[in-house]
Amino acid sequence: MTNIDLLFQQFYRPLCMYALHYLQDVTQVEDMVQDAFVTMIEQQQNGKEINNHKAYLYTTVRNNCLDMIRKEQQSVTMIMPQDADGAISDEEAAERSFHEAELWTAIDSLPERCRIIFLMAKRDGKRYREIATELGITEKTVEHQVSKALKILRGKSDDYYYVFLFF
Repeated sequence: MTNIDLLFQQFYRPLCMYALHYLQDVTQVEDMVQDAFVTMIEQQQNGKEINNHKAYLYTTVRNNCLDMIRKEQQSVTMIMPQDADGAISDEEAAERSFHEAELWTAIDSLPERCRIIFLMAKRDGKRYREIATELGITEKTVEHQVSKALKILRGKSDDYYYVFLFF
């Protein structure tokens, strides 16, 4: 039997990012991913040998997402994962999920104030002046913190460049 904790640490966030390409509800996404892990554990307890855990988990998450979409939208015929530019292939969604998970892990590791300001600016689309007013700091401080965050994130990986397009 495989160490489920290690698999969970390695694949939980990328699987959530992958499921977000199908579903837009974070709670549903987390449920889909947790269900995939539970299903895998149950299959292994019932004696089924799973040779490729990554493929099994991604397939299970995709199928769970597709089932949910079909239940909610009876007339849907073709379901494709989505990103900011529209439909993408399933393979592309799976590949991007790892980069997106790495990015969010890197963002989570930013110093707290820097992370908050960065997310307000990039994720929430707030102007520096709005952030400064809301947090009671100067616009220069906001600019410095966003610049600091970008510098830290660029230093962690060259693969984040396209993910910043999502912000």
